[in-house]
Amino acid sequence: MKVRPRVAPASGKPALFRKDKDQKLNFWMQVYNLGVDEKTHKPSATFEYNITNLATNKQVVQKTETTDTMGNLGDQVTLQKSIVAANLQPGTYKIEIKVNDNVSKQTIDPSAVFAVE
Repeated sequence: MKVRPRVAPASGKPALFRKDKDQKLNFWMQVYNLGVDEKTHKPSATFEYNITNLATNKQVVQKTETTDTMGNLGDQVTLQKSIVAANLQPGTYKIEIKVNDNVSKQTIDPSAVFAVE
């Protein structure tokens, strides 16, 4: 897999995607140092993906997954999701990926803003 970031322009505007059936928005994130349960020797975490339309403040995508469904993992997890840009109305959105580590009881929730035209 190759990751080619689409970064926001120097003008301060969000990264821009076109509402095109062939254009995908790919979200990729690596999570490090998850706590590992002493009994199972596996991490236990949940990952919540939320995309919010900033104009209406309504969630347009919400998905949750857990390490239980992700196979054989260590203390590092690579998250990757894709959305077809044509499924979103033109506007500005925020994606937030919330990671809840059930072993260490820590939470992170990085976010990014992007636009669809």
